[in-house]
Amino acid sequence: MGKTGHQTVGVALSVISAAYLHYLHFGLLPIGASCIAAFYGSTAPDWLEIAHAEKMHDGSYRRASVIPHRTITHWAVAWVAFLVWALFSLPNPNPDHTLWLNAIFHTAALGFAMGGISHLLCDIPNPTGVPILMPTSRHRLSLRLWRSGSGIEWLEVTAFWMVGVASWMVH
Repeated sequence: MGKTGHQTVGVALSVISAAYLHYLHFGLLPIGASCIAAFYGSTAPDWLEIAHAEKMHDGSYRRASVIPHRTITHWAVAWVAFLVWALFSLPNPNPDHTLWLNAIFHTAALGFAMGGISHLLCDIPNPTGVPILMPTSRHRLSLRLWRSGSGIEWLEVTAFWMVGVASWMVH
């Protein structure tokens, strides 16, 4: 999936994160932090690679990364562990304003982890897939449904938005 698709899913994840934290009775600042972090987390596996353009001999440019694409930054085990940690480290929503910075940090971590997981879920239908057990493994989880950039990716975006709308309707 391309950057715009991941960002659109990131907005849907912001809605899902906001609905969940609202259900838990968090305030506006922690919810807002989670929404912003979910948006940026949805593209994080790509920008954490520290990608840049390199000029080729023929004058064209190609993508190059400090960390190879779809290795450690796309490793499902790391993102799931981060999500589990974020979920279990959420503080109790407390009207005591001395803990607001702690709540903002942990809800932002939750949003970022949710965004990162969404990125992996959107990359799984691609033939390249994502590494599951080892970050450098050639064996990856792939559904081989379509290539990145194909017009059918809107199905994924629609599915995330349907979950986002449903998360508010259930509440």
